[in-house]
Amino acid sequence: MSSYRVLAVVLLSACATTGALGIDPQPSSRGRVDLVPPAAEETAQVIPQAIAPQLPSADRLARTIDARLGERASVDVRLCVTPAGKLASAKLERSSSLASFDDAVLADVAKWQFAAQPGPATLQTCEITTIVYRPHR
Repeated sequence: MSSYRVLAVVLLSACATTGALGIDPQPSSRGRVDLVPPAAEETAQVIPQAIAPQLPSADRLARTIDARLGERASVDVRLCVTPAGKLASAKLERSSSLASFDDAVLADVAKWQFAAQPGPATLQTCEITTIVYRPHR
């Protein structure tokens, strides 16, 4: 089963219970964060689900993001996660065209926690994920 199929399965199961992956169901002044599979036709996720992903650094740039990128900003990031749910690495694969937003996403993603998975501690699961940010209006 391809890594993209595993990503889509997890995303679809999360969406079935919360409406969308990575969205805080409580209203807040934070922007909205979505993790999107790289290809809609794929049905599986390789990396574990992010636990309460937030982009506080992007929130501080919300007005700039809205003015330069509009109501939706996105980047593709290669995430590598350990079985313990720790981020091993994050690399920008596609820029948003706003360097300060790209840097903010990478800084915030470095603090994310992911669901633990069984496996040896030396194992890393890597996948390219689209991170979508919508500034709070």
